[in-house]
Order: sequence, then structure tokens, then C-alpha cells
Amino acid sequence: MLNRELLRFDQRQGRLTPRFVDAGNQLLRDLARDLTGIYLASVGQSRDEIAEAVAPLINAARSPLIAKGLNKLLLDRCTFRETPEGMEEHRLAILRAAGGLLQGAGMNDLAAYRHAVARAVAEKISGSEADPDQLAMGLHADHPDRQPLTGFEPLEPEGLLHRYNLALAQGPLLWANRLTVGIVEPDPGKQRRFFRQLKFLQLLAQVTRDKEGEGGFSLELDGPLSLFDVQRKYGLKLALLLPELCQLRQWRVQAALELESRTLTFELSQASGLWAPEPRTGSYLPEEFRQFAEEFAEKISAWKLLSHTEIVTLGGQELVVPDFSFRHASGKVVHLELFHRWHARQLPARLKRLDGPGRHPPLAIGVDRALSKQPALAPLLEGSRWFAEHGFPFNQFPPVKRVAECLEGFKL
Repeated sequence: MLNRELLRFDQRQGRLTPRFVDAGNQLLRDLARDLTGIYLASVGQSRDEIAEAVAPLINAARSPLIAKGLNKLLLDRCTFRETPEGMEEHRLAILRAAGGLLQGAGMNDLAAYRHAVARAVAEKISGSEADPDQLAMGLHADHPDRQPLTGFEPLEPEGLLHRYNLALAQGPLLWANRLTVGIVEPDPGKQRRFFRQLKFLQLLAQVTRDKEGEGGFSLELDGPLSLFDVQRKYGLKLALLLPELCQLRQWRVQAALELESRTLTFELSQASGLWAPEPRTGSYLPEEFRQFAEEFAEKISAWKLLSHTEIVTLGGQELVVPDFSFRHASGKVVHLELFHRWHARQLPARLKRLDGPGRHPPLAIGVDRALSKQPALAPLLEGSRWFAEHGFPFNQFPPVKRVAECLEGFKL
């Protein structure tokens, strides 16, 4: 992601338009290659040293703002050594040893003093004498700027420029009130992957089918600005949906942005020329989902957690994308939909639909306790017949035992 000050966009006639770069521009490719080369050669060096090495390239670039943006994306692909345990105690011991020697005889020579400190530290702490320069450099190893680079995932120059354009498009989504997303994807496998990633990101959308048999869907999602208590976390999840959209045949995003007391329209589509790499074989599975699946398979024998969830018709054109689907030994399938703390707007509509007349799909409902305790929602949950029979509260992520108990509530 790019910080607000690194985004490039135009504002004209009430519209915000990112200023994308030409990924085929040779000057920009050269800049991307040179910046990447510095990071490849900097393993073992600190953030400060890397910043010093890239500064001349950034300052000499035709557009320093673009160069800073590329550098930020490269920095995001770095892994730095974590702070050693007990660093504060280690530093205090070194300073005490240095302070004790400062007034000693012969300590007016800096080189002799540094070696004396290194010997004192070896006797009291490490057991072996360290190089005085290394000892001094490591004195503040817990400071982020002193952490050494341990790993870096490079991109080809063209790939980095495409990633830059994608980041320019992701940034404005953090200022959205609400999003309308349209997709057309005839491939059922790509459909399933997109909706699965939607749930992995814990994004709850109102989904309707546009074109029967053609893979057309419309989705309405809240924007982060409508969720003040979890704005940044939710906004990042929303931005992570954009690379998934880029994998589909046709897609569009329309959003109303609130920026500097102005309301702006923001639109993207496959015609925007954005590109994201194909997902690796086997889509990303969040750790909590993986742990839940493993524990469920280990502890629950009567039900099987299905590897793929199917889109469930709730009524009319309204659809539900469940978080999980389970098959009982009898063959009956029951779905589970989770409502997290940022799903306050969607929960009342779901309860109203399920408590209403008509035949409904076997859909269990899990509600985050932080959401269930909100003054406007607590009475709705208490008065919901469906939630009383087929729902449960949870903390962070639902426990396996509670889910199994809820599944048993459906007549088999």
C-alpha cells in the first residue's frame, strides 16, 4: 500500500482519477530495476543504510514522487530481523560497563577505551570479546532503522510498475463510504475463488445475480468511512479485494469518496489496465480458517467441512456467500455465515429475511460478541426466532464445538 502523500491522482468535475504510469516506459523500467538492485545487494544492511543508498536515485528521478512510491512498495517486500529478546537489559549492561570504565586510568584514549569496554562486556555478559564497532552498532539494535535486512522478494521492473498502478488504485478505497462492484465471470472455478477470497477477507456483501448462466453478479459493500471504529483495518481488507477482481473477465468498481470535505466519484474497471499476478496454486488460506478446518476434522465425525462453499439463494435474486459449508453423514448440507464487528449494517437485513415468511436455506448464523452487544442490535438478536434456533455468538472466531452444536439444530 502507498501512504496518502505518495498517491498520484487528478480531481476533475467531481471525479478522482489515479495517474497511472506506463509500465512500458523505459526510463521508469530503468528506475525500477536500479531500485530493486539496491535491495538485492543490501541483505545484512540496516534500514538506515538502505535509505541512504536509494536516496540519490529518488532525488535524481524525473518524478521523485513516483520513485518514492516504487521504493515504498519495495520496502514492503522486505523482511527485517526482529528485535533480540532482552535487548533493553543487554544495552543497560553495556552502558553500565562503559560508565564504570570511563573514569579509569588510560581511558583518555578512545580506541583503548572502546576495547576495554568490549573486554568488560565479554567478562560479564557474552563470554567472548566482540569487535568494538559491532558492539557499538548493536547498542540500539532494537530501533527499527537499525534492523538488518534478512530477506527480499524482488519483482521484475515491469511487474513493479504494474504493482505501483495497483497501489494507486487501492489507496482511494480507504476513503470510500460504500462500493458497488459488478463482475462477469463464466468460469465457475474463478467465481468460487473470488467469493472465497471475499469471505477470507471477512467482507460481507449484498450479492445479487445479474445474468443467469453468464456469471454476472452485483455486490454492495460498505466502505471503511462508514465504520469509524475499525476504519483502517477494514479499508485494508477492501483494498486487498482489488487484485482478486483483476483475475476476472469483466469487473467494475464504483465508489463515493469523502476527501478533504468533498464527495468524489471513483470508478475502475478491467478497462483501467490494472494487472495483478495470477494467484499461486492453492489460494491463500488465513491461519484461523486453517486451524478451524483441522480442528473440525479432528473432533467432529458426524459432519464434514466442505472444501468449497456454494452460493446460496436466499430469496429472489438475493444471494448469500457462506463462510463454511458442512455435509452431514446423512447427506444434508448446512451453511454457516459469520458476522464480524464491522457487519452492523448487514445483520438486521439478514435477520429480517430469515425471520420472515417462506422457506429458507439451512443457514446457521454466527455473530461476533462485540457486534451482538451494540445497543441497536442486541434487541434484534434477542427477538430473532432464527437466531435463537440456528445462531450463536463468538469471540474473534467461532469454536468448533459451538458450530457443531448449531449444525445439529437443523432437522436431519
